[in-house]
Parts: sequence; C-alpha cells; structure tokens
Amino acid sequence: MSKTFTAVNPATGQSVGSAITEWDFDLTSAAIKSAEKVKSKLAGTNPTQRAALLNAIANEIEAQKEKLAEISHLETALPMARVSGEVMRTVIQIRAFAELVKTGAHLLPIIDLADLNYLPVARPDLRKSQQPLGVVAIFAASNFPLAFSVAGGDTASALAAGCPVVVKAHPSHPNTCQMVYEAVIKAITSQGLPKEIFTLVQGVNPEITHWLAKAPEITAVGFTGSGLVGKLLIKLSQEREVPIPVYAEMGSLNPVFFTPTSLVEKSEELAKAAMDSALLASGQFCTKPGIIVVPNDSLGDKFIEQVEAYISGQKVGPLLNKGIASRFIEAISSISKAKAVRVITGVNNPEGFGVTPSIFVVDWKDVNNHDDLLEEHFGPTSVIIRAPFDQFLTVAKAMSGQLASAIHAGSNEDVTALVNQLSQLAGRLIWNGFPTSVSVTAAQNHGGQWPASSSHTTSVGLDALYRFVRPVVYQNFPDKQLPAELQNGNPYGIERVINGERSNKVIN
Repeated sequence: MSKTFTAVNPATGQSVGSAITEWDFDLTSAAIKSAEKVKSKLAGTNPTQRAALLNAIANEIEAQKEKLAEISHLETALPMARVSGEVMRTVIQIRAFAELVKTGAHLLPIIDLADLNYLPVARPDLRKSQQPLGVVAIFAASNFPLAFSVAGGDTASALAAGCPVVVKAHPSHPNTCQMVYEAVIKAITSQGLPKEIFTLVQGVNPEITHWLAKAPEITAVGFTGSGLVGKLLIKLSQEREVPIPVYAEMGSLNPVFFTPTSLVEKSEELAKAAMDSALLASGQFCTKPGIIVVPNDSLGDKFIEQVEAYISGQKVGPLLNKGIASRFIEAISSISKAKAVRVITGVNNPEGFGVTPSIFVVDWKDVNNHDDLLEEHFGPTSVIIRAPFDQFLTVAKAMSGQLASAIHAGSNEDVTALVNQLSQLAGRLIWNGFPTSVSVTAAQNHGGQWPASSSHTTSVGLDALYRFVRPVVYQNFPDKQLPAELQNGNPYGIERVINGERSNKVIN
C-alpha cells in the first residue's frame, strides 16, 4: 500500500488538505526517463511556440488564482494578501519569459562570416547560439509556495530555455504544488506537447533529493533553500560519473549599514523600517536584513532605543513548519546565552508554530564570542552590530558572500570604499533602502558570492534562463543544416550579431 502524508497548518499545528501519495524510487526514475525521451519535443519548439506554451501556463495558473490563494493560505498560514500577490507574481514572471523567448533574444545568435583576410589566420564561418541543457531538476522552496515553487522562477526559466522539468514539491504545501502542477499540465497538453516534459514528485522522504541529483538523465539542478541542502546537492552532483551544475540560492545575512549622517536625518523612521523589513513574512525571506550595522555612539544608541520601543509591540505570524520553528527557537536560545549580547524581544505567538521576535545587539569587538551571530537564522530576528564608523569597512571585509546589501547614507556622503567592498560580496546593492523587495525585471540579479549562492548566476529576472542553456558553435555548416536562428534567411526574423553588428537582416 502506498504511503501518504498531509500538510500541517502552521497556525494550528493540525493537518490540512488532502492526503498526498509519497513517490518511491521506481516512480521517480521512470518519470525522469520519460522526460529525457521527449526532451527534443520541447527543445524543437520555435520562439513563437515556446512563448505560447509559457503564456498558456500563466493563463491556467491565473484562472485558478482564488483557489490557489485559499489552499496556499491554509498550508502556509501566510496572509491571503501575500499569497494572492504571489500568484500574480508567478504569472507575471512566466509571461516575462514568454516575451523574451518570443523575440528569440534568448538564443543569443552570433555569426562571424568566413573571412580569408582575417588576422592572424583566415577565419572560417562560425555561427553560435544557445541550446537547452536537457532535463532539469527543480526543488520548490518553503517560503514562497508559488513564486519559487512548482511553476516559480526556476521552473519558468528552465522551460523557457527549452528544458523538461522534474520538480520536487515542498512537503509544507503539497496541495498547492499539486494544483499548480495540474494547471501546468493542462497548458502543456493544450499546446500539443507531451505532458512528460513536466513532472511533479511528491514526498517527505529525504532520499528523493538523492534520486533526483544522481539520476543520469538530469543535466542541472535549480534550488532555493537552506545551505545544508544546497551543499548536499552540490556534493551529490560532483560525485556523479558525469558532474552537473547546481544553481543553489542558499540565503544570506544581507547586511545594512547606517552612517551617522543617515541617523541624524531620520533615525526613528529608519529604525521602524529596518524592523519591518526584518520581520516581514515572520523573517522568512532570504533577503531579510540579518545584520544591521550602526555607529557605536549616541546616534547608534538612540537608534537601538527606537528599535526596542517598536519591537516591544510586534507580534509575527507562525513559521512555515515545525522544523523551521524548532531550529529558530534553538538558535535564539543559544545566541541569547552568548557573552556581551543584549536581547530585545517582541510579543510571543503561542499558537501553532509561533515564535517570539528577537533582536540581538552586540559590539563589533564581541561578535567573535559567538559564531552564530554571523550566520543566517530563518525567522523574525536580526543582529544589530555597534561599531565605530571608521571601522564599517572592516566589518564589511569580515562578511562572507551575500545576496544583497544596503547602505543608508547622506546625499553628499562619500562611502565609495564601503560600496566597492560590498560589491565584491553581494549580487545586489541598495541605496537608502532595504533588501526584502526583489523586483522581477530584466535588470534584476538574485545571487551572490559563496555561500549565498553556488554560482554567480541569478535565480530572479530574465537572465535566470541562461543557467539552463549552453553555447554551441557550428563551423562551416551548410545553411540547411544550421539551426533556424543561424540560417542565412533568418526565418525567425530575430536580431542577430553579424560580424560584430546587430541586425535582423538576411544574409545574402
């Protein structure tokens, strides 16, 4: 008899939704092999067909937006406004990829025509474009039940690249995952494509991670989640007979620096905004400001007093699952015992997987007394570090890789050295703002130096597609044997780079 499991409502600690069947090794392996067999069907779609598929997926998800928000709310206890907005973010980012592939720009076609006079030696006819990697394994995130889940940015970018996808559903919201999966399958079949190009694997068995990462048919992994699992995926991928890339976004501290000038101008406003950012979604964003650096003078002391006054009345929603709540409580308890660490607490939430907001204050010279102070803790917490302003650069140099970092400074204040240092660590820098808002645009980057990410790539924005393609060069090929985007007649009518110049013209 097949094993089943159910989701648990974080607000009550009680089971919710339908029982979900646990996948075993044989079922998982068969699905991966089926995806590999039909990969050419998706890879062979032209820009118009690929865009139509993505738009069909977006339309089917949007058609279920009320039901998706309801079941997601029950499984995550996230506010209805949040999950409703996340449905539309999911839809919008899929449509953004559709617009990209419709233009053919994702193919990055570059043509260098043969030139006998080219130096230092004659140049052959060289034509390059991007080709899909193959079957991709995606792992749904716990904290974004839609936008980083079954049809989230990782999946959308892989499908846009022309790769079949096998998604590991997150066990914290399996019914949400199932509903999205059914919408995607409906869209795929409506476009005349085989449903095997998209598979949802359900289960709580940790071995599923191993099965996906080790399957020889899998050519890349997309992951958003903890450093522990991300590093495991990297290890598994490198132990394979044929190693594969793992694009893991594993969270970070996202340090925010406040100069004395910024605090002179609006200290109370910044204290409230910093805490709102740290506690947003109960502190369960990978872009949460986990480190806040203030001067160790009267301005910094005033800021901390304002933080304490504000936090004392703050209560947050429950954490997403029992495991996250347990790890948070354990970490907070441990840090609270560290030498020279002051604890500022908010209002306890005793229901379900509720916890107490906890902000720590420590002088920079005492940070080394507890290693956990410079580690990410998933939940409503942040560490305020007091340091002399002339040591802010030293603090920044002690930081590891980050997804994002922010600086609050006066309009005429020169913090160039600090900006330059943070640019070596973070994938996104924010001026006079906070890192928790991540716009889904072509210019966005959501990735940073290790250990925030496993590579220099982004998991948000249109460039996420390029994780799942590889460049292929065709040398001296007859025109009819070339991919359409490289043929002389330019049948897609797309822009190409020909001998260094951008053009959508045919080659005579």
